[in-house]
Amino acid sequence: MEVYKLRCTNCGAPLPAPKPGDSWVRCEYCGYTNKIVDASKYTENLKQELEKWIREILPPTIITSTTVDVAARYQIFQNLIKPKVSLTRANVRARYLQQLSQPIMPLITSSPLPIDDSRRYFEEALKIESLKDFAVAEEDQKLLNETLVYEYLTAYLANMLRALSKNDVKTALKNCEEALQAIPESPEYSLVKERLRATNSMLSAVNELWNRNTLASLTLINNSVDLYKSLLQKVLGKAIPEVNPGILEVEKMCAESLSNIIESAHRLFTVGEDPLKMMEWFEKYVPLFNKLRDVHKRPLQDLLEITARVKEVVYSKTGASEVSIVRGQGTYYIPYYVVEARFSYVKGFLLKKGAESSIKLLVVGIAPLVEGSVLDVLEVSAGRPIPPDRVEEAPALKLINELLSRKVKASMPPQARAVPPLIASVLVEKLADSYIMNANNYYRGKITFASTSVGELTYIPFKEVDKRTLDFEGKLRIRLNTDLSSLESLVI
Repeated sequence: MEVYKLRCTNCGAPLPAPKPGDSWVRCEYCGYTNKIVDASKYTENLKQELEKWIREILPPTIITSTTVDVAARYQIFQNLIKPKVSLTRANVRARYLQQLSQPIMPLITSSPLPIDDSRRYFEEALKIESLKDFAVAEEDQKLLNETLVYEYLTAYLANMLRALSKNDVKTALKNCEEALQAIPESPEYSLVKERLRATNSMLSAVNELWNRNTLASLTLINNSVDLYKSLLQKVLGKAIPEVNPGILEVEKMCAESLSNIIESAHRLFTVGEDPLKMMEWFEKYVPLFNKLRDVHKRPLQDLLEITARVKEVVYSKTGASEVSIVRGQGTYYIPYYVVEARFSYVKGFLLKKGAESSIKLLVVGIAPLVEGSVLDVLEVSAGRPIPPDRVEEAPALKLINELLSRKVKASMPPQARAVPPLIASVLVEKLADSYIMNANNYYRGKITFASTSVGELTYIPFKEVDKRTLDFEGKLRIRLNTDLSSLESLVI
């Protein structure tokens, strides 16, 4: 085999032609740097294995003969080759479908992706290629071609998934592009090709953002979202494993979440700031999100909500929009949700029995980083609950009402160290529900809390007291369960 046909010793993909005098060559499909001498040895061994494999399935007279008539080739294919190729096709197609049964997403994957040995499929593809001269019937040619399509797709998809598991978007993009090239222009492959085009556009968008080309990145990510929407319309109500609607919806939400990040990066770029700040923030936040997602079994929809909040913060800090802010002096702008908790009086209250009322709770939006994510309005966490007849007069409620009275719509100061919500509103409600369940244990038989409803998000400015404590005017404190540096890493 010529030098330009050298194969990667790691993944089996073709290597680029080395430059004269080079001793090493890097694989574009897996990133492995091969010694040319090792790649040459592997390629030569591969050639010998290929010849051995052919000798095993074909009669010796055929191997030594220079010409074989069409009828003989047809019979050889039917009797000796077709059974082996049919089995290979079935196995590789099953693996290909398994690969596509999971969302293909950059940066967001929480659990390790099952990675195939791409080298196996590249090697199998070479074996199938060597049999083309024996496929004289149209049906036999179709069998070989389909098998080759699945072999190459499975190989490139394996490399792409491996690259994504390492957040290597550039290498994943290269494999996605090759996978698209391997798919023929045929109606039976049109839907999977559209899916990979949407994936390719999403990967390209991330790659362009790393290159600080924010406008191109924004165009590409919007195109990806549009492609997913179009494809979802086409597969609605259909059972096609390569384009499962549930999987496509997850990939679309990934693209939409990235769209929020990229739009935020573009906004920073337009005001002269480094757009890569957004990708750096996203890469730091995603591990925390994945942990929350696994623990609470939450869908990717949460990330879409959170990245929309991130975009609000960026636009507010750059003077393009306004958010709800409590007036005050402070460096750290911390998100809080106001939650309404409804309750009813059960017994022991002559004039109130059966009456319904509500109180307000305050839930901090950076709950994973703090001790006590819900303001202890009823003092149940402190172990000295407010008497049931004074629930509506709890001192903490006066504080909440005071904070809300100081709330305004405004842009954040450019120098503000703002932290967007790290949890979605559904988890905010769960935290409030947990607090209320604890309260019900104290007030059992007297008052009963029934439901909670998450209201407006507002930001409160805090000052640093020490490396684990933030304070707002001596009225509201946050105790971090980690060092301040962890909070700093998620500041925008």
